[in-house]
Amino acid sequence: MTSQPLFAETRPLPAVVVSRERPHVSDVLVPVALCLWGAGLVLAHPGRLSSYGLPPDLPLPVYGGIAVLVVSAAAELRRTRCSSPRLACHAVALVVMLYGIAPLVYPDGRYEWLYKTVGPVQYIAANGHLDRFIDIYQNWPGFFALAAWFDKVAGVASPLAYAKWAQLAFELAAIPLLYLTYTALGLSLRQRWLAILLYSASNWIGQDYFSPQALGTLLSLAVMAMAMRWMYTGNLALSGREGLSGQLVRKHRRSSGPRLPELLRPLPRSRMPPVRVQPLIALLLCYLVLVCTHELSPYMIAIQLGVLAVFRLVNPRWLPLVLLAIAIGYLAPRFAFVNSHYGLLNSIGDFFSNATPPSFSATAIPAGQHFIEHCSEALSLGIWALAGIAAWRYRHSGKTVLALALLAYSPILLLGLQAYGHEGILRVYLFSLPWSAALIAAYMLAPTVRRPVPRPGRLATMPAVVRLAAVRTSVLAAAQRAAAAVGLNSRRRIPLRAPLALAGALVLFFPAFFGDDSFNEMPAAEVSAVTNFWLHAQPGPVYEAIDNAPVADTSRYSLFPLRDIFGSDSVLTPSAITPSVASTLATLAAHSDSGEHSYVMITSTMRAYTTAYGEASPHDYAVLVNSLDHSPAWAVVLRAPGVVIYELRSNVTD
Repeated sequence: MTSQPLFAETRPLPAVVVSRERPHVSDVLVPVALCLWGAGLVLAHPGRLSSYGLPPDLPLPVYGGIAVLVVSAAAELRRTRCSSPRLACHAVALVVMLYGIAPLVYPDGRYEWLYKTVGPVQYIAANGHLDRFIDIYQNWPGFFALAAWFDKVAGVASPLAYAKWAQLAFELAAIPLLYLTYTALGLSLRQRWLAILLYSASNWIGQDYFSPQALGTLLSLAVMAMAMRWMYTGNLALSGREGLSGQLVRKHRRSSGPRLPELLRPLPRSRMPPVRVQPLIALLLCYLVLVCTHELSPYMIAIQLGVLAVFRLVNPRWLPLVLLAIAIGYLAPRFAFVNSHYGLLNSIGDFFSNATPPSFSATAIPAGQHFIEHCSEALSLGIWALAGIAAWRYRHSGKTVLALALLAYSPILLLGLQAYGHEGILRVYLFSLPWSAALIAAYMLAPTVRRPVPRPGRLATMPAVVRLAAVRTSVLAAAQRAAAAVGLNSRRRIPLRAPLALAGALVLFFPAFFGDDSFNEMPAAEVSAVTNFWLHAQPGPVYEAIDNAPVADTSRYSLFPLRDIFGSDSVLTPSAITPSVASTLATLAAHSDSGEHSYVMITSTMRAYTTAYGEASPHDYAVLVNSLDHSPAWAVVLRAPGVVIYELRSNVTD
């Protein structure tokens, strides 16, 4: 049994000619959605968040606005002649409504990792050079150098002034790149915009904060957009002929049955697109910037294009080898430092261990944390499962489906090489998402095959069963013509499953993306106190309760080595958390650290993190604080809302 065409638009029925275009329902629903969402955020005043994070504290109008936007998108997709500018407005509105919540609700940026990326920016701005022996950030300085240059040009003292808006900016910047990529792959107009909506609604990883990974993801999309536009062998527009979508529509109109369009079948070798020098140079330059920006993304891109080259889907086929050589050439002089600090070779070949996602190391985990983990798993596995169903359903549809399937699942190969701090599976999902979303959109909006309407005079000569089916077809055709007069399509060419898939992704997105805000949200008072300490304290190691605080966000970040008291990387054993733990820490600081200054830092975000993941109990904190308060070896040097910092007294080890 042959499959139906996957990427062709059905031929629109003749519509009533009117003097001007009638208003679309989305012209009303999109402003209503934005107004509801904005009114809800005005009412949002989250206090101390529960273990379920921000979602329970968001007012209902916020969710109501997003629901109205989904209805509006479904209505626009169902129109006979949908409007690309209106669908673009839906995509932009969805990104604003999802990624604009946090910067509008919270006074400072989320994630403690954001503040650690501010430090290298400030270091470059203050010193004007790099020191690649400090950390991995200064070995891949592309993002930090760009941010330092931007701060100088804009006259900004610190990226903290705008960093909380980074997620919104990066997600908006991804829209045109995704659109260009999907256009080159031959997706129809509806499929492109639904794929973009699904991408925005399913990107729960949170890589798009102020970080090299965010810029690396954007550069990766740019490289893939250029590769698909100029080097993908299924793009017939390269050889000077009509575009893929146009020929598919024209051929589908001439077809009398559900046979596959020939244009979706593999092209013969003689019809391979020519190698163009200018696009190739542009791609290599963009890739060079990517190599200097992020340590993982270049290898992901090389793997994806390499798999396409094996199946003769990109030309030149040697391009992935050149990209891999560039990435390895940049890594070579930095390999010794990276391997000694991060064990680069330790996880090679251990696929199943590398594929293990971050998990709980304790048993006393709140129910909310389990719920958040299950939502993120359901969203990720759901996207992969739907993409797999789409790829299998249209497995005979030729190059485009094969290319999307390879791009969606080839990042898994990276897990045979690296665990990436047990976040490898998360990065695989991130690089798979654009292509998985495209497969799902193509499957959800696959065009139906039009059946010929019999002439009325032939009904009398047909058998009763055939006559009944013919009458039904005629009635449906008449209803479609009537609906076309008002700009709607009554044949349900856009199935209900498309908006349901989008709505389902959004339902899971909120707990997956905002669920950890009980410890990801950084209070303004805590940010101010810790930043001032980093600016004015004497250099020395900092023993922090756990690595979850707005630390290392100044140019002096390298002068304060961080060591954990609780957790898997603790400098102490669990049995050391006794009333004499302050003495133990003082002895450890005196014997293992040079200099006279050592510190212990405890913040509210550290407490929230250890509570969520069971790394330490409230009793452990009570024992630690009580021991430090009564120890002659430590003195309080800073006490602010949510923050207390102790300093080791010179030559006193109790």
